[in-house]
Amino acid sequence: MTSPDSIDQLIQKSISLKAFNTFRFDYEAEYFAIADNLDSLRALLLWGKENDQIVTVIGSGSNLLISGHVSGLVIINRLMGINADTSNSENVTLRVAAGEEWHKLVEYTVYQNWYGIENLALIPGTAGAAPVQNIGAYGVEVKDVLSKVQVIDKQTADVFWIPAEDCGFAYRNSHFKGKWKDNLIITAIELKLKKQAELELSYGGLHSQLKGEATLKSVFELVCEVRESKLPSPAKIANAGSFFKNPIVSQEKHTSLKEQFPELVSFAHGEQYKLAAGWLIDQAGWKGKEYLGVGVYPKQALVLVNYSESSANALLALEEKVKHAVFEKYGVELEREPVELPIPSLRQGD
Repeated sequence: MTSPDSIDQLIQKSISLKAFNTFRFDYEAEYFAIADNLDSLRALLLWGKENDQIVTVIGSGSNLLISGHVSGLVIINRLMGINADTSNSENVTLRVAAGEEWHKLVEYTVYQNWYGIENLALIPGTAGAAPVQNIGAYGVEVKDVLSKVQVIDKQTADVFWIPAEDCGFAYRNSHFKGKWKDNLIITAIELKLKKQAELELSYGGLHSQLKGEATLKSVFELVCEVRESKLPSPAKIANAGSFFKNPIVSQEKHTSLKEQFPELVSFAHGEQYKLAAGWLIDQAGWKGKEYLGVGVYPKQALVLVNYSESSANALLALEEKVKHAVFEKYGVELEREPVELPIPSLRQGD
């Protein structure tokens, strides 16, 4: 167990978060610590409670919009470890610590010949962040392979598992992004993958783009190739991946839009329709546009990028301009995908 003295040594004051968010906005954490095991995480949470400090936990910072200095204690989740149970003849059960890099996990499963998350290659972030917004791509979502999620309670520091079916998963959403966001921190996930071939090729033209036989490795490599051709690496251009969710509209709204805009890009989503937000933004005239040191990425209008800014002011203004333009033209509200810190109602001055 981590001692009180060692906890005090872990905690630093007034630390820049520029290196801990992929937009690279330069705001400070009032208190800051890195947790690389459950004991230290538990001790840090208890320190926050005893000292009446708000506690915020960050993974890789790749789905994050930091828009002001963050009060209280910011903990960087660096819990590591992957354990595989291969005893079942059909399935593999993987327990993955929350701090593991998601893409490296996908790559590992592909080279082990385990099926289920190959379509989710090159999504930035950590394993612990994956369930928060129910990451998805090319017809696959993490909820499709998730068995359960290990969490720690911020108030009690108790650690326990929650079955996936109880997590409220929806399109880019979950209870971790909603009613649990202030109370529970993900510390590990359990995935159930398949040993036998089962590929999802129906979405995003994957099948038509494959040059040869559809194999686990060829699908993985194609997804990587397509994503690299359209999406900027945060290591090269500061960004948080897809900034807007694809809006979901009713059949009536979809029919009306199709009558006005026959070229509208959309996909059936149960009894509703999912619209391609990138297409909407492009048609509204914002693809590739720069604005006060930020901009809309030229190859994928879903992505907002930061070229030179240390604060989020210009990006927040750009977001509003893009949303307004899309609503004016299509009557459709765009919704942000990254999580904002601090919570807007608690935002401090820059």
